[in-house]
Amino acid sequence: MSEKRVTVGTDGSRWGETALHWAARHAWNRGDELLVLRGAHGGSTRPITRDFPLLPVRIRTTVGNPLAAFAESSWESELLVLGCRGERHRHPGLGDLVVPAVLTAHCDIVIVRGSDDAVDGRHRRVTAMVGGSPDDPLVVAHAVDKALALRAQLMVLHAVPDPLTHHPVSRQHDTDEILVAAEKVVAGLARYPATFIEPVRAHPHEVVASRTDTDLLVVGRGRSGAVMRSALHLAPCPVMVVHDPTPPVRTAPSGHRATWTPCLPWPRDNRSPLTPATTGGI
Repeated sequence: MSEKRVTVGTDGSRWGETALHWAARHAWNRGDELLVLRGAHGGSTRPITRDFPLLPVRIRTTVGNPLAAFAESSWESELLVLGCRGERHRHPGLGDLVVPAVLTAHCDIVIVRGSDDAVDGRHRRVTAMVGGSPDDPLVVAHAVDKALALRAQLMVLHAVPDPLTHHPVSRQHDTDEILVAAEKVVAGLARYPATFIEPVRAHPHEVVASRTDTDLLVVGRGRSGAVMRSALHLAPCPVMVVHDPTPPVRTAPSGHRATWTPCLPWPRDNRSPLTPATTGGI
């Protein structure tokens, strides 16, 4: 996988063009090449070359199945950027290709959605969601990278619904263990932005929908995919889904190991901030 390429898909629709500008600004900040996958009726890239005159841009016209083009290009990209819906999806909601693109991408993927302030990066904040999943360290590390690129502070949150029972909580789901692990990931990196790590008393989908002060929400695929899907449908800002190259496996009813695939379950502010990680310079 290339570490110097951002790929964006656009079909000339409003969200396609918004994704193009978001990807161009991100590639410019990182010094990366921008690869534009443009549909046959896609818009002009002239505003991009005008606003970012020194940004290396390559344009590739896609024909046929756009999902296959996204998956293929993701092999050689650090990041794939798409709008939340395209020209063919005219009613509100998530486009038909978004979730399949997320699940078949071989790199991190950003789905551009939300308010103008968030899309334009005016809040100067990146939020990462952790929940005790194996991909938590990747989520935190990649959120740090994006916060540095956006010159933003980082907020790492763990949603903790009020317990319905008094059954003991396993170490895997213990809030302190989850947040301490996230703090260790940040502290172990060479560079990191101002970082705050804390639990939030709410359900994950409530936390996702309330991030109106965030320019980018970073999530993993998780065990069930519930938080990821809530973010894609409800977040008021762009969403980055971190690619884990080693997806977990489960035991099928037959006893054979089967590759895990996210299903579609129903997703499940008093704040007590944990001691934040030491702030670092940008």
